Amino acid sequence: MPNNTALRIVGFLFCLSGALALGLPAVASLAIEVAIGWLFIFIGTIQIISAAQGAGHPVMRGTVGLGVVSLLLGVVLISAPAAGLQTLTMLVALLFMLSGLLKIAIGRALRGGPSGRPLILSGAVSMGLGLWVLATLPRSAAVTLGLLLGLELLSHGIAALFVANLFADQSER
Repeated sequence: MPNNTALRIVGFLFCLSGALALGLPAVASLAIEVAIGWLFIFIGTIQIISAAQGAGHPVMRGTVGLGVVSLLLGVVLISAPAAGLQTLTMLVALLFMLSGLLKIAIGRALRGGPSGRPLILSGAVSMGLGLWVLATLPRSAAVTLGLLLGLELLSHGIAALFVANLFADQSER
């Protein structure tokens, strides 16, 4: 049986983090962008080190090249956060639109079943969100990622609290 208190604390912390991100979406967006920049720097460094250890191997040059590209991308994201936010926000919008298209296609394939219409509706919402984010660029870049992170954290927190209550109810029986 899971520890309900620990799960409630985790749920509360997720909710608190989500509320903070929703309250300060520009700060959260910038934090995401900088974290991704450092992640690329780390990945690029590891690739370069890995390639150097495999000197003479046929894929060494390609691995070094990928490492340098990752490293440079990370440096650009950290040194030009506004441009990085716009690029990441555009990628998220394109991801929403692609996701929407795929959900609509799957929904059309399942038209006769109970999942068809909800998938088509979900796909239309994803497409609409993606188009809205693209239409509002560059203004939306400063807050979009932070708002999405806030909603995701809040969603995780609420789910964790519900699960903790479910386990508490089951343990009382």
